[in-house]
Amino acid sequence: MQIGEFKQEIIRVNNKVNIEVFGQGLKSQRVEIFQDKILIIAHNNRVKMLSMVERTDNITSKIMDIALIMEFKDRFITAMEEHLGIKVLTHLKDYDPKSEISASVSILEKPVEELLPTIIVKK
Repeated sequence: MQIGEFKQEIIRVNNKVNIEVFGQGLKSQRVEIFQDKILIIAHNNRVKMLSMVERTDNITSKIMDIALIMEFKDRFITAMEEHLGIKVLTHLKDYDPKSEISASVSILEKPVEELLPTIIVKK
């Protein structure tokens, strides 16, 4: 697999998990690779329900954001392993509701260059 194809598969996985957890796809996303790390910067639409809760109860909306991000991280790791056969050691994610931008870093067990020849996309 080539690096460009690999990045496209990560974009597919990230968008799929975003739809599962948040009920909507991403506006845009960019993937960068640094040895054994994958950086994903994405522009998200704020979940409408959370926007409404945030207006009256900021603490509750923050707790809901954290719970959704934790669920996203678990599902993303599982999806990467099932879809690409890649072992993800950890997936770190944060989201800024004001800018609607999220940043994620996946740390893999090996550098991507070593993994590319072994990756077979599972549909």
